[in-house]
Amino acid sequence: MPLNQTDIALTAEDLAIYRQKGYWISPVLFDGDEVQAMRRELERICAGERDYDGFFWLKQPNFGLDDPAVRQVNNGWWINKVMRIAVKSPILGYIGSQLMDTNEVRIWHDQMLWKPGLGPTGEPTLSNNIGWHQDYAHWQCANTMNFCTAWVALQGTDESNGCMHLVAGSHRWGLRRDANTFGEKNLEVLEAKYRPEGKEWKTEPCVLKAGQASFHHALTYHGSGPNLSTQPRLSMVVHMMPQDCGFTQRGHYHPNADLLGPYVEEEDLFEGPYFPRIWPTAN
Repeated sequence: MPLNQTDIALTAEDLAIYRQKGYWISPVLFDGDEVQAMRRELERICAGERDYDGFFWLKQPNFGLDDPAVRQVNNGWWINKVMRIAVKSPILGYIGSQLMDTNEVRIWHDQMLWKPGLGPTGEPTLSNNIGWHQDYAHWQCANTMNFCTAWVALQGTDESNGCMHLVAGSHRWGLRRDANTFGEKNLEVLEAKYRPEGKEWKTEPCVLKAGQASFHHALTYHGSGPNLSTQPRLSMVVHMMPQDCGFTQRGHYHPNADLLGPYVEEEDLFEGPYFPRIWPTAN
């Protein structure tokens, strides 16, 4: 069974690490049975299978079996019963509330990620990468940068299978409006572009056990290199927002803005069925 609030309490040291580094690594949050169920359902999602009659958000999955690029499906919770429960897990919401210092946490959107295994030769490596980016650079239709992302490993994850790397302390460098570069591949070029003069680009690998999670700030630069194992690296990612997260027209477009419907005004909250509350839980 998933942990709940009584099973974990963030200490002052945990919060200090998050404030200093821009990320924090949790204990194991999901047990082996839950991880295996999530892996199975993530594979079904990437194969285009649905548990509900609704459509996939944005587009139907259509991945080539031999394509080395990362497979990404957003809002898997819309169409899969198991991932709906996992994405809305109260323990993720509780941790998010502590790190964002908010009384209420809602889902911005999720990501179901499958990074194919290339094998030890790592060819072609660049197509398997996720570029250095800041999450909020993709989300500038929101009026706050105070987001927190939970990245849940669905197997042991380290540098051998393309774990995420984070740039420690980079959340304090401010926003680069053009750092919406998740889909770019050349990590060296992106580092040279986004490393501020006089700052150290200190990358740290996010080594996780199956069911363990990292939580990072929306301005923390992160990306990943190739999966050099023979097995796919699977992960569930949950982007969380605080209670006061609303719309602004001053930033870049993001499709989440469409989910607010017509007659949207500045500061209207991202709330309702597309942005469910996961903390506190409903009575």
